[in-house]
Amino acid sequence: MTWRENCRPIIAKVLKETKGKDETEIKNALKESYPFGERRMWPYKVWLDEIKRQRGLKKSKSSDVYDPDQMKMEL
Repeated sequence: MTWRENCRPIIAKVLKETKGKDETEIKNALKESYPFGERRMWPYKVWLDEIKRQRGLKKSKSSDVYDPDQMKMEL
């Protein structure tokens, strides 16, 4: 499983639960649900990027298609 595959359902669930709430509440809920510990390096960048994509603030690129040769994340 990749970092993105891991965080995608978590973000989707938080956005569904906070739908219609104000921006501060949404941001706080997303911040509290971060699953990878320290907020830095690649996992955090992927997390923030996936939030932007799910909120419609960034479009996916064709290069974002699943690559079976991609290395898997290790926790």
